[in-house]
Amino acid sequence: MTWTLVTGGAKRLGAEICRTLAGQGHSIVVHFRTSQREAEEVAAFCRTLGVDAETLHGDFSTRKSTEDFLSRYLERFSDTQYLVNNVGSYLKAPASETTMEEWEAVFQSNTHAPFLLMRGLAESLKRHQGAVVNLGIAGLETCRADLYSTAYTSAKLSLLKLTRSLAREWAPFHVRVNMVSPGYLENAVDLPQDPASLPMRRPATLSEVCTMIAYLFSPDSNYITGQNIEIAGGVRL
Repeated sequence: MTWTLVTGGAKRLGAEICRTLAGQGHSIVVHFRTSQREAEEVAAFCRTLGVDAETLHGDFSTRKSTEDFLSRYLERFSDTQYLVNNVGSYLKAPASETTMEEWEAVFQSNTHAPFLLMRGLAESLKRHQGAVVNLGIAGLETCRADLYSTAYTSAKLSLLKLTRSLAREWAPFHVRVNMVSPGYLENAVDLPQDPASLPMRRPATLSEVCTMIAYLFSPDSNYITGQNIEIAGGVRL
């Protein structure tokens, strides 16, 4: 049996990713930091779908704590085929109003932690010809100035570069690495007061994002790697 690790799988989009992938037959490891009860509930639901599901605590706020999680994870789940890097702290602020501590924290969770996890799971991903999906944000391809959330967008840009670099590096091993980049989700903390102002007059549903992730883990996508797929309905084009 192989495992699928979903970071930040206890709540919101992460929980829906877990439920969707379990419905596709994936055995799920639900990572959580503080939401243990919610993680256990997600795992219990996944088991009702006929798959194995476990939970594991981890703090990605520092390199040391991330490496500690990885060590404990590999002891229990050495055969991992799929990884969703969903965790990522969000900061709404321009660069001039962002402290160094805030900047480092955003990069730690959005870029450094995914790097450590992908590097740490590389052997297993290669062994099982697996796949990784990193969560991004719409608009990365245009690379415009961003005064709204400079640190967050910068960290996701770095993650996109890392996604493509590892996709090329691991292609000979048939390991695929892609990014899925939502625009405004239906439960976004900064959803416009009038969602009808969005290009398609509504935000994305969680299901729409999860369906794409499930597709990227399916045999139908075996030749897709290094791509950034926006689920954004025209936001930030």
